Amino acid sequence: MALSYLHQALGPMAWDLDYPGRTSITGRDRELLACMMEKGINSPFTSSCGRLFDAVASLLDIRQYVSYDGQAAVELEAVAETAGDIGGTFAYNLSTSADSFTDNSTTENCIESGLVLDFAPLFTEIVAARASAVPIPDIARRFHATVASAVEETCGRIAGDSGVSRVVLSGGVFQNRLLSEMIYTRLTERGLQVFTHRLVPPNDGGIALGQAAIAGWRNN
Repeated sequence: MALSYLHQALGPMAWDLDYPGRTSITGRDRELLACMMEKGINSPFTSSCGRLFDAVASLLDIRQYVSYDGQAAVELEAVAETAGDIGGTFAYNLSTSADSFTDNSTTENCIESGLVLDFAPLFTEIVAARASAVPIPDIARRFHATVASAVEETCGRIAGDSGVSRVVLSGGVFQNRLLSEMIYTRLTERGLQVFTHRLVPPNDGGIALGQAAIAGWRNN
């Protein structure tokens, strides 16, 4: 995932960077992965926030292989918790069209309308921060702040355009206490009404109940 994001931002130049995980990909594996990404072979797009956290955990050499779902994200959060509030965020793009992506060829026809949030730019900044010997906990903390800022801006744009002031936070990433608190604080300070999980887990554990609720509503 780290290589995929960097390839989206930099193209083939991503192979020339020195970062954890990349040096272990050599020979035939490198040729195979390069072909997959450039031609879209067996490479479905994902908008999962979990994969974003996996990629950053890899770049920071916190976790390269996982033995259970969410392990990389859990450990990335734990590292970020050890840093103070350093302020600042990394770069990202928020646009109303797929043109906001760095590599338009890889996103052609994938998105028809709506807001597009692209985190590819932050990966080159993380690589640069590592090269400048910025402490890993500080980078991890700033990454969390970047995601929170992106969510705040996205929800703010939607609220401004639609008049909708209610925001529901759901999905496995909201098991991350640090991120959830950052987002909740930012959104409430904007005057938005934020809903979070209390009795049902925000991750896959809540899907079955949601499906049952929708099925019951449709059959009434």
